[in-house]
Amino acid sequence: MRHPTVTDELYVDLMNSILRGEFPANSRLPTELTLAKRYGVSRSTVRSALARLREEGHIASRQGSGSIVVDRPRDAIEPFAPVESLADLQRCFECRISLEGEIAFFVASRRDDNDMRAFDDHIERMRRIVEEKRFHTAEDTDFHLALAKASRNQFFESIMISIRPHILFGMNLSKTLASAHYRRHAHLSWEEHRVVVEAIREGDSDRARDTMRHHLEMSRRRIFEGA
Repeated sequence: MRHPTVTDELYVDLMNSILRGEFPANSRLPTELTLAKRYGVSRSTVRSALARLREEGHIASRQGSGSIVVDRPRDAIEPFAPVESLADLQRCFECRISLEGEIAFFVASRRDDNDMRAFDDHIERMRRIVEEKRFHTAEDTDFHLALAKASRNQFFESIMISIRPHILFGMNLSKTLASAHYRRHAHLSWEEHRVVVEAIREGDSDRARDTMRHHLEMSRRRIFEGA
């Protein structure tokens, strides 16, 4: 199974921008260089994502004008609305608890040795980050996306990629906690990840689901209740 690439993710981001009306019909997309800087990717990645949009008829190249949005895709899935309030974040956690619990359930029965090595590497990197009192946002997010890939279900992967900005919103919010609280939050998060990985290693699908749901519920409570 082919895992989503950086080009895939940029394609989704650009498609969502078109769907939201950020790039309306007949408008010109930013230049390749501007998009590369905006999304933190290479120009070759931008060109590949634009080529896919062009092949699907969503944009067209016009001499002297660059890439033009042809029309708002009518058959595309509406993007997830951005998190704009704490109530939205609460609902995002509700979604993640339901979704990621099932992802962990399937990963426990489908993971292979390469997946387990990746999970073990994550646990070790996160442990070092916590000990060094650094923010673990990127490592944490990568772990949840890696689980979706290990589920061997492309729909889980696509959903997790789509809600990644929402996940990052919650994780970045936790950085605003007092430093002592954040360090405790980070340590507990690492420990909860470790328990999820152990359940997956043992092939215990039910426990993997339960430990993931517990991890996300506790993450929610640490943000909203200071638990």
